[in-house]
Amino acid sequence: VDSVDFVIGNYWQYPTTLFDYIRRAMPLQAPGTLSDNEVYALVAYLLYQNGVIDGSEPMNAQTLPKVQMPARAILELDPTTQKRFPWLRLP
Repeated sequence: VDSVDFVIGNYWQYPTTLFDYIRRAMPLQAPGTLSDNEVYALVAYLLYQNGVIDGSEPMNAQTLPKVQMPARAILELDPTTQKRFPWLRLP
């Protein structure tokens, strides 16, 4: 498995879920102690470093939900098979 498969943009389908996870779980020693502004800054940094955003706009409650995560594609139906995971073959 290539490490690229596990980057933020391929794991989180919605940027708001990433925000919520960081807000509740970080920092490790004191979960939930970051302010909303600190969490927005951290999310923006992580998305920028992973090539999801270009960093030209501030990250806030209005701009975060507009970010299109690459992982959203797995939620869309394949137009040919009308399945979410056409490559998946179950026994």
